[in-house]
Amino acid sequence: MNDLFDEGGDLNVRRTGPDEFRMDIKIPTDEHGLVGRECPSETCSPGYYKVKLGTGITEGQTEAFCPYCRHSGEPGDFLTKAQREYATDIVAREAQKGLDRIVTNALGLGPSGRKKLGSGMFSIEMTYKPGSLPVVPPPIEEELRRDLVCPKCGLQHAVFGIATWCPDCGADIFLTHIELEFGAIRKMLSVDESRRAELGGRIAARDTENALEDVVSIFEAVLKVITRRHLLRSGLSPERVTELFEKRIRNHYQNPSSAEETFQEQVGVPLFEGLPEGDRSFLSSAFEKRHPITHNLGVVDRKYLERAMSGDLEGREVRLTPNEVERAASVAESALASAYRRVFANPGAQSP
Repeated sequence: MNDLFDEGGDLNVRRTGPDEFRMDIKIPTDEHGLVGRECPSETCSPGYYKVKLGTGITEGQTEAFCPYCRHSGEPGDFLTKAQREYATDIVAREAQKGLDRIVTNALGLGPSGRKKLGSGMFSIEMTYKPGSLPVVPPPIEEELRRDLVCPKCGLQHAVFGIATWCPDCGADIFLTHIELEFGAIRKMLSVDESRRAELGGRIAARDTENALEDVVSIFEAVLKVITRRHLLRSGLSPERVTELFEKRIRNHYQNPSSAEETFQEQVGVPLFEGLPEGDRSFLSSAFEKRHPITHNLGVVDRKYLERAMSGDLEGREVRLTPNEVERAASVAESALASAYRRVFANPGAQSP
């Protein structure tokens, strides 16, 4: 047989037709056992994520989903461009091996790759030296920082930012993302005493300040995701939604008061409905401390005093404790989860 591919072997090559073969090419995983996936939709951003094979739906899966836009398709549709190129290169290398074998067999060359024709004074020796097989490097995968497990099907995966959908079962797991983001802040705050003892008060204070900034960033990011999804669901074009964010929403979600007004205007749902007034006021007070931390190295200035109406003294460092940040995180998480449930009456629904 002079087939281009030998059946069996490491790739489990098998003939499926007169000129068709099928082979199993294993895509390498990263150090955590995850493999990259990419949304086939050209309009999806960021589109890239990772999954851990052997978790989630492990048998009979016929449909997979993008965690960002919920584009659906066969699992194989979500291979990355780098993975497709890797598979193509593996096939090309196997084809080269097959061509070398075919040429060797056609010329009747032995294991040495040589054949001598004739004898005596006149003889010819044929030599065939196969070219070096190309080295096929594994596909380059990006590093992702947000790992989570779908509470519905158990899929272990990693995403950029805050996604919405499980890549395997397609369930809405947005609230799981929120919980993990605030959980990371609580872990940071839980080591305050050890950081203070090991590295000093200033470093520990910076950790607390960074944690507050993270609370504000998560609050803003989640409200933007909710608003964008609501507006798109309402029938607005992506271009119109982008225009609204640039001209009307801007950075209004960084402040509870402007966030409340903007959210009501764009989504039509009270942001802090059911939240005790004391928690609402506390969240505003805590968020105001972000201004001197971000823009003035933590030193109280007149602008902060005018907005916060606190008892801090101008020129002194703003007072911020881990307990304050932890409470701000809890209030923000509760408000966001409640708003999400009210905007999307069935958070487990499968409609984007």
